[in-house]
Amino acid sequence: MSAYFILEIHPDIKDQAIDEYLACISADMTFHGGRVRSPGGKVQPVQGNRQMNRLLIIEFRTASIAREWYEEARQANEGVARYRSLFACPAVIVAGMDG
Repeated sequence: MSAYFILEIHPDIKDQAIDEYLACISADMTFHGGRVRSPGGKVQPVQGNRQMNRLLIIEFRTASIAREWYEEARQANEGVARYRSLFACPAVIVAGMDG
């Protein structure tokens, strides 16, 4: 079953920081079969009162692969400032539906 890594990007984070973050994780993401589905584009609210920020969404084949990728990317980039600029942003892994 597919799974999605979803990172909610704080409003004060610039596009350059997102590009740098993606550059840091790109090789590991590709190795694990991840595909960027939304690179942090503008969110257009249609329902509810919650203010949503931009979302970075990456698709993986399974939640376990997404978790493995996340842990490896985090360990590999711990000291890299351009990775850490988005590390404080909330993130989740969500199971998808196949078929």
